[in-house]
Amino acid sequence: MQLQHNLKMDYKRTMLIGLGFFASSLLWSIYNSFVPLILQDYITSTATVGLIMTFDNVFGVIFQPYFGARSDRTRTRFGRRMPYVLAGAPICALLFALIPHMQVLWLLMLVIIVFNFGMSIWRAPMIALMPDLMPDSQRSAANGVINLMGGIASIIAFLGGGLIANAYGRGATFLMGSVVMILAVVVLVLT
Repeated sequence: MQLQHNLKMDYKRTMLIGLGFFASSLLWSIYNSFVPLILQDYITSTATVGLIMTFDNVFGVIFQPYFGARSDRTRTRFGRRMPYVLAGAPICALLFALIPHMQVLWLLMLVIIVFNFGMSIWRAPMIALMPDLMPDSQRSAANGVINLMGGIASIIAFLGGGLIANAYGRGATFLMGSVVMILAVVVLVLT
């Protein structure tokens, strides 16, 4: 047990593990900033827009614990968590890129609902990667690094996302988020 305390933290490995959280934080920051504006193109009631914006929380409370627990019991050649990341993240990336291009409200709502469900499939298993892959003595520090990565992603979303939206439109900001998510999943799989 003493040997574990003497191990130096592998920051590169920690940051690679944290790429999924980075991508998730980037998407949620863009989502929470721009989706209310998109919804206001169709819905005049701010209360209704606010209600729709709570879908991610409702889905998170219902489905994230389920898929997190299910991933605890999953055994595949890809590991316990990666099948959920591999199934959910690419679908979410595609749906995320489509959100600003929906021309009718019912289709926009369908994309938002399926996107939120998809995020629930892979988010909890992705977060559980860190405790699975880091020694007990390094989990606290690794959690700090990963949370810092999430904060940096939010800053990028707010600053970069706004600049991209102003220069190229909302669709470009959503596309940026989707590309980052796909790249993060590819790096996770390869490393």
